[in-house]
Amino acid sequence: MRFCLALIALVPFPALAQTFEVASIRLHPDDQVFGQATTSSPLVRLSGYTIFGLVMDAYGLHDYQLSFGNVAPKDDVYNTRYDIAARAPFDRAPNPAELRAMLQALLADRFKFNAHRDSREMPVYTLVAAKNGAKLTPGSGDSECQMHSRLAPDGRNNEETFSHCPVDRLAERLTRLVEDRLVLDQTGLTGNYDFQLTAIPESRTRTGSDPIDIPLPTALAHLGLRLQAQKAQIGILVVDRVEKPSEN
Repeated sequence: MRFCLALIALVPFPALAQTFEVASIRLHPDDQVFGQATTSSPLVRLSGYTIFGLVMDAYGLHDYQLSFGNVAPKDDVYNTRYDIAARAPFDRAPNPAELRAMLQALLADRFKFNAHRDSREMPVYTLVAAKNGAKLTPGSGDSECQMHSRLAPDGRNNEETFSHCPVDRLAERLTRLVEDRLVLDQTGLTGNYDFQLTAIPESRTRTGSDPIDIPLPTALAHLGLRLQAQKAQIGILVVDRVEKPSEN
């Protein structure tokens, strides 16, 4: 069975077509901090970002959804790291959608970035109910979904807590835990639920395992859920042009 995931949008919605009031781009001075982003009121700081990382943040992509196509690397343009300090055009911190729109505008203006949509068949996981059905507690009240992630007290596993959340938010989080492929919600479950998932991220097992590690299949089984390996047409972004940034 094959599923199709909607292609990503390459341009912001008209209502989100903001640009930064001012943006400074400088070479990253050392090799200590990579890909760190902070927002403080309207001030946005990105430290140690490659163009690759900027594009993923600007378009909400995973690395396997980004292709540089026939754009040949030159002057190490893809691996150079930058520090960016920018100010949003309002008196508060930008929300995620606004930040993505402004990063897209910054890429187009300062990096001469241009790209087009495409799709590619890739391995995915589908999240489905186990044989005896899901074991999720319906959320109470009408509050917005709240998600919290932290390192468990054992120092190995992650604790992922969901309060009044739809199951597709779990699928989004699972995509980060497995890292190498998208997880698509195919449970058919509607509504919001309260639940917790405690499992070891795959990245943490690359340097070795520990008896306290909780494999993801085991953690999902406690929720009456499981993952199935499938193929799907996934939206990707193909880069047509990118240059080193223009001067401040």
